[in-house]
Amino acid sequence: MNFELSEDQESIVDGVAKLLDAFDRQPPHTAGFAFYAPDVDTALAESGFLDIAREDGFGPLDGALIVEAVARYPRSVEAAATILIAPALGIDPGLRPIALATRIDAAARYLPMAKLLLVLDADDVRLVEVPEDGVDNVETLFAYPYGKLKDPAAARTTRLGAEAATILARRWRLAIAAEAAGCMQAALDVVLDHVKTRTAFGKPLGAQQAVQHRLAMAAETVHSTKWLAFHAAYTDDAADCATACAFAQDRIPQFTYDLHQFSGAMGLTLEYPLHHWSYRLRALLGELGGSSAQARAAAQAAWA
Repeated sequence: MNFELSEDQESIVDGVAKLLDAFDRQPPHTAGFAFYAPDVDTALAESGFLDIAREDGFGPLDGALIVEAVARYPRSVEAAATILIAPALGIDPGLRPIALATRIDAAARYLPMAKLLLVLDADDVRLVEVPEDGVDNVETLFAYPYGKLKDPAAARTTRLGAEAATILARRWRLAIAAEAAGCMQAALDVVLDHVKTRTAFGKPLGAQQAVQHRLAMAAETVHSTKWLAFHAAYTDDAADCATACAFAQDRIPQFTYDLHQFSGAMGLTLEYPLHHWSYRLRALLGELGGSSAQARAAAQAAWA
């Protein structure tokens, strides 16, 4: 089911779209995997969009709308942790970009440019100020910049306690769902354009009934992920956030497989733009333990 956005929410979505339109929406032409957008990051921060959840009258739902929209951009930008997690933990808005991990010595998305690392350490949160030149870049196939602390034992750490751990786990799941929804929509848009123009047996691929059926299933995944994420943002409920994240992570493997298959051999090349979103989805697939861990968390929250 689709829900209508309020006038204020429509304005937020339109505002983010216009801001992103001011930059090059074309995927990078250089072969590679991880492309960060510091110019977009700066523009989002200066415009106030990254602080939306800190403003009176706004909250997680408005933040999730922005996270989903930014995730559609072909280069990655750290928005989810800044918008959805930092305000809930009372973190200084100047301490960003933010990286998230479940171990202080693990590789984390956005750590190479992060000022802050939040480590969900069992029933506690370790707030780690990332030292300048204190991160080693980690090369991966995922379309995010990854890094590891050079000396985790020497990092300045503040412990935030069990209540903060509960908040971080809930909002991290919401962030995964919202970001996955945006990546899914952008990836589907790429493939829809491809099957309309690529022909086989004298007609477009998209005219084949078998392709249409699986594309319809992919579209259902996109819309379901999006509205589950927005519902979870509206309620800010632990069970809803875990459910939204579990659904997104459960659907990612089949979704990315189908889209790459529709693209044929070209879908496996770096010249074709699909990987800018599908490889991000593969990174989100395993965060916080994957879909089975989120399903257990949802059950625990609902029937503790």
